Amino acid sequence: MKLTRRGFSAMAIASCLTACRRGPAGVADVIATPTDNENDSRAGDYSALEGFCEGIQEVSATEYAERVAAVADAVEAAGLSAVLIEPGPNMQYVSGVRWGRSERPFLWMVRRDGEQAWVCPAFEQRSASERLPEGAEVLLWQEHEDPFAAVARFVGSDARLGVDPDARGFIFEGITAHVSGARIHDGPLAEVRIRKTPLELDRLRRANEATKAAIAVAATRLGPGMTQSAFAEELTAAQRAAGLDQVWCLALFGPAASFPHGTAEDRELREDDVVLVDTGGALHGYRSDVSRTWTVGAPSEQVASAWDAVARAQAAALAKIRNDVACRDPDAQARAVIEAAGFGQGYEQFTHRLGHGIGLQVHEPPYLRPKNGRVLRPGMTMSNEPGIYVAGEFGVRIEDIVAVTDGEPEVLGPPVGPFEDPLRDHFVA
Repeated sequence: MKLTRRGFSAMAIASCLTACRRGPAGVADVIATPTDNENDSRAGDYSALEGFCEGIQEVSATEYAERVAAVADAVEAAGLSAVLIEPGPNMQYVSGVRWGRSERPFLWMVRRDGEQAWVCPAFEQRSASERLPEGAEVLLWQEHEDPFAAVARFVGSDARLGVDPDARGFIFEGITAHVSGARIHDGPLAEVRIRKTPLELDRLRRANEATKAAIAVAATRLGPGMTQSAFAEELTAAQRAAGLDQVWCLALFGPAASFPHGTAEDRELREDDVVLVDTGGALHGYRSDVSRTWTVGAPSEQVASAWDAVARAQAAALAKIRNDVACRDPDAQARAVIEAAGFGQGYEQFTHRLGHGIGLQVHEPPYLRPKNGRVLRPGMTMSNEPGIYVAGEFGVRIEDIVAVTDGEPEVLGPPVGPFEDPLRDHFVA
């Protein structure tokens, strides 16, 4: 197979213009007919992707209230009196409040009866009032006071207090000095966050559709001589135009792709190089994470064989991602395919786990890895990303986000196309 830069661009455009994928009306003709002008004035213009993420609801006050109630129920089910959270993803999930961490504790607590309180430095009261829910109970502390005494007053000095495992060490030490029953406990938070609601799935689905559309558009601008960093900028601009924020991108060419997460080298693309892209962004806080691999030029037989093995491994793993299945089983299925294809055993060339959970964080539970006996349940979302990495030569990774359902799993956004057209159907027509 000979896939030239111009040939790939034309093929991607044809796929995009004939595809019919879910997306808002009016997002059509995003990729215009390519020209022979290497300095096309449209390069870097992704305005036609604008509006792709419209129509997806932000997290509402009602959702946050439901989450608080769910956490309170989980606190009671875990045999705890209350749970305490530091600023970070858990606080954002339950309350929507974002607050920077510093040496001054800013804490949120919920008891099993559903009552909530915030521990806040007194001089930050006005700033906090702009972010906290209306009517929130705020326990203020002055600079000379011990903020952890306020925790004990709210939960009780002998409370069975579950402390967010993401809390910093000095926070935990300060709490245990006042609350004898405090201990690190992620159950009430992890169990609520791990299974996504239909509204959360809507955000994750559209975010991943947007990233895949952006890759397809940006790929038409790729050619020999472009650096990895320049292509990453194109991918970033495309995703931002589509409506994502917090965009991150890894673009690897040729031997650099044999490093799963890249090197310090900013390699220029050469004819016949493998291109490995791993990128994503956020929509209302919910993340995308997509990897695609293709060749610009003529792929070697080894590259074609590795790509085929990775695609088959991903499909085999997908067939195992089901309700009641242990997290280790899809990983084992993917590894068996790669081993049978002659690319080594265990972690030899498939050097990482099969997948990670995703939601407000790019990496969160559950993890599809060897020896993980956790059972999958409907609403869990995770990456399915087998890879093969031949040191110093090339790497192949194909990654999609998958949602567990009561039946067949859902791949969020279009799945990878064939080796000759891996971005087929990745764009809205």
